[in-house]
Amino acid sequence: MKKSLKERLAILSDAAKYDASCASSGTTKRDSSASGGLGSTEGSGICHAYAPDGRCISLLKILLTNFCIYDCAYCINRSSSNVERARFTPDEVVWLTIEFYRRNYIEGLFLSSGIIKSSDDTMAEMVKIARDLRTKHDFRGYIHLKTIPEASAHLVEEAGLYADRLSINIELPTDHGLERYAPEKRPINIRRSMADLRLKIDEAREPTHTGRRKRFVPGGQSTQMIVGADGADDATILGS
Repeated sequence: MKKSLKERLAILSDAAKYDASCASSGTTKRDSSASGGLGSTEGSGICHAYAPDGRCISLLKILLTNFCIYDCAYCINRSSSNVERARFTPDEVVWLTIEFYRRNYIEGLFLSSGIIKSSDDTMAEMVKIARDLRTKHDFRGYIHLKTIPEASAHLVEEAGLYADRLSINIELPTDHGLERYAPEKRPINIRRSMADLRLKIDEAREPTHTGRRKRFVPGGQSTQMIVGADGADDATILGS
């Protein structure tokens, strides 16, 4: 029997609590008062994250799905876990974001996901959500997407056109730890994705011949790692 939207929201909002890299500082000030659109990065509400000047920014923090083809030992949503599973469609996430905003519950969206079918399939759905919010609904609030290192570069780049911040998980402090506890993931792919994203962010901040900067992830990128799973000491963690 298919779960109701309310039931899936309960499951996928609870599953998102393990993701800590959702700080929303660093984005540009933007509101919809003049455009007739929706959303703002400047208001106040339920506090989930903070802007640089200390203002609270409330976020709808959910997973697109907690189904996952990977079996990372440290992840509650690994494929071998017996957790209750659920999945949203992209249109449902867009609808939830807009409706939560209209009720003054949130001012932004933090979206992560388990890997469904493939990295590209999952990333494409996340990009569609951000694109539809911006282009179809003129949503001016904060958007943070958790990107997938194995996803194609063009999908990550498109995500950066709509999101205020992107993040890529380092996962574990050492390559050995990642190979042991998440053998389907490749450290080189994670490092390459983070470096490529940094270069794109730096490029977007360079002035153009018109003097205008291209809008690309104005809040930059963030990351997180699992500490304690592989026995790495503090010196190893700080040097990783």
